[in-house]
Amino acid sequence: MNAHDGSLSAQGDTWPARAWIGNWHVRRKLIDFSGGASCVFSGQATVTETAFSESGEVRIGGRILTASRSYRLEVRDGSVLVFRGSDAFISLDGQPSQIARHQCGADLYSGRFFFRGIDEWAEAWRVKGPRKNYASLSQFRRLGA
Repeated sequence: MNAHDGSLSAQGDTWPARAWIGNWHVRRKLIDFSGGASCVFSGQATVTETAFSESGEVRIGGRILTASRSYRLEVRDGSVLVFRGSDAFISLDGQPSQIARHQCGADLYSGRFFFRGIDEWAEAWRVKGPRKNYASLSQFRRLGA
């Protein structure tokens, strides 16, 4: 990976960062342990050299809502830093299975990423805090794969 130009698609990649670039189908299940509710998100994600964005629908009981999120991506020292706004959220490196943690105020985000090849990855999160107590499991599959 060429960290000098900040490009995810630089020549010489030896890990999945380059494979992220493209369009993905996303399916996510969220379980709220505080209220006992669960919901399912289904949508699409787009990964470019500098950004991750996703949008889709959340099904909560009989209701359907639209949802989206986005992150800025930056390559530094062989890792991809994921930013929410101006704050670094997590850092991912070349391992096929990775643990990520982020403290946001009183909330602790504990995650695990599983890179299953160039056309699929998954992430699992457990979030705990004074007003948060949920788990999230997401599967990403490359569109057209």
